[in-house]
Amino acid sequence: MADEFDIIDLVFAAVESADTGLVLYKDYSATGEKNDHITVRTTGMETKEYVNKASVVNVNVFIRRRDNNGMAYRDVMRNAKRKLITSFKSISHPAGMYFRAKVVWAEPMGEAKAGFDCTNIRLEVITELN
Repeated sequence: MADEFDIIDLVFAAVESADTGLVLYKDYSATGEKNDHITVRTTGMETKEYVNKASVVNVNVFIRRRDNNGMAYRDVMRNAKRKLITSFKSISHPAGMYFRAKVVWAEPMGEAKAGFDCTNIRLEVITELN
């Protein structure tokens, strides 16, 4: 069984392997971050009927808006999102560990942070069966 810290580490490694070229952070981005970046954090554990616990992990992709007109860099967001979702299909985990992850949400969140467009990718990660 893995706790939320282990799960964040495993998902973060998958984000790194997606090779998006963006700055990566666990939990929150640095104060005043001006560059495109990704944050990986958990919203905690949920109890499910068919499993003991399922960790919910949010992967937020922040892409800055154009300075001259405020429009989004749509192609940068599209490429990052596609690479991440592909990477999440095969997250590496320790041998012998029960591990199942699936994307349950991947939607734009608008301007969740001033000056950035945000897409939230939510993963449900199960590491223990009842």
